[in-house]
Amino acid sequence: MSPRSGGEADRFGNRYEGRWTVGKFLEVLAGRAQSIVLEERGEGGAGVEFTVVRNNGQEESHQLKRQRGSSNSWSLRNLAKEGVLDSAAAQVGRGRRFFFVSLLPCRALNELADQARRSDNLQVFIDGLTKKQTPDFNYLAYQWVLPTGGLRRPPERRRPLA
Repeated sequence: MSPRSGGEADRFGNRYEGRWTVGKFLEVLAGRAQSIVLEERGEGGAGVEFTVVRNNGQEESHQLKRQRGSSNSWSLRNLAKEGVLDSAAAQVGRGRRFFFVSLLPCRALNELADQARRSDNLQVFIDGLTKKQTPDFNYLAYQWVLPTGGLRRPPERRRPLA
């Protein structure tokens, strides 16, 4: 059951965000990370709750959204509407790892990420896409990548790759 709108939903969301943040603080205390920066100022903090600096110097940005209304999952279009995809592109463009944390999955993104992890290179990844995954990949590609390979902010309308 999803929480009611208004104050109750806000309290549940804040508790969820707080627990995740405390977990990252504990990683710092345990020596698994160097630091955590909450609500970083400037462009580096745009669209994320906090940034963790790992012991190897790698920076991670975390964005948390407990859930979206009464939905039982996220779609790629929902993530775009909520600014998650733009935040991800901006943070990765800064050389950071990006984590979107939610109680609800984005099945399309999970499937694409799993396919990418199991692929040796981009061509193997593309060749392994199913008919169901191809439109999702095309949507992400037009959200994030220019034909020259650079990251960009997406225009409102896009034409399909295939």
